Amino acid sequence: MSFLTQSPLGSIGAIAAGLLLSSCAGIPEKPGSQDQYLVGVYYFAGWWREQPNKWTTGGIDWRAEYPGRVPLLGEYNEQETMDREIIAASDHGVDFFQILWYSETDTGRYEFQDRLNGAVEQFMKSPNNVRMSFTVEFVNHPPFILKTGAQWDAACRQWCGYMKHPRYLRVDGRPVFKIHGAHHFYNQCDQDAAAVASRISRFREIARQEGVGEILISSGVGAEGVATGPIVAPYDFLTIYNWIPPHPPRAEPYPFKDMLDMARNSWAEYARKGDRPFVPYVPSGWDPRPWKDPRPSFVLPDREQWREALTSIQRTLDEFPQLGVPRQDGSRQQMLLIYAWNEFGEGGMVAPTRGEGYMKLEAIKEVFGK
Repeated sequence: MSFLTQSPLGSIGAIAAGLLLSSCAGIPEKPGSQDQYLVGVYYFAGWWREQPNKWTTGGIDWRAEYPGRVPLLGEYNEQETMDREIIAASDHGVDFFQILWYSETDTGRYEFQDRLNGAVEQFMKSPNNVRMSFTVEFVNHPPFILKTGAQWDAACRQWCGYMKHPRYLRVDGRPVFKIHGAHHFYNQCDQDAAAVASRISRFREIARQEGVGEILISSGVGAEGVATGPIVAPYDFLTIYNWIPPHPPRAEPYPFKDMLDMARNSWAEYARKGDRPFVPYVPSGWDPRPWKDPRPSFVLPDREQWREALTSIQRTLDEFPQLGVPRQDGSRQQMLLIYAWNEFGEGGMVAPTRGEGYMKLEAIKEVFGK
């Protein structure tokens, strides 16, 4: 994950309730043709100007060593950056940003918490947001947890506030939401599957109270094996943020193919063996050396490799109709999630950069162009 390993934002209560149903405008409602895949990209708002920030490691700005990762649309998560990013993403076939949202830590409020969660408000305020949608992912890996029932209720009401925005992603009229890690959530519920189910049920109850209706709740799992049973039973569907092959660390990066092969295997395994609907992910890269992360790195994909990754996930969605977000008629809305828009420190990058230009976005438009 992108932060050390996401305060409430401004109120949006003044948004008219009548805007709720308009949030699916521009989002295809029936799968089946090339322009009806929902293409989502994870968005990490961890890039601020103040020190310490994620552009520095050990007090040294790593952009000088890795200049190819410097983004072209803005190096900091500010309103002008988001405005440009929405145009670039929507012009190249991206349907929504899945924006990472962080709670307080287990020891209290994080100093830059408003910065870390600022992308949600920036998207909602952007004059360009009519071009695409957004959804929220609660990042619950340690140290970011919601300990008490009161904290959970308050967060649920805040998330429901976001769901009232007209550009919040809906499928069949139902807002889509994700909890980052199913096993983290299980551990934070004292390893009690009944407590997991109770919290999820409480979220659904609050959503109805807040007037956003029935919601679709997903959670993140791993790419090794298939998560089944009571830990994942309360969720409407499952997906994966990113997963690293269990290679031993070494100085030389491993081939990108190793990452893609793991992702491909997870798509097929969940399609064949999963007991919950599954939305497949595709990695855009993994090389966290700028952050001095000791885990193994992988060569970032070139244009041909990246296009093959996209065409592979497209073929898999077509081959396995059980993949995707569950619809009320029992079918699936075809969807994929890409890691990631702006994980520059980890090497997961779809946003245009000095090194890659618009290559990754151009390939998305070629394969999923609308």
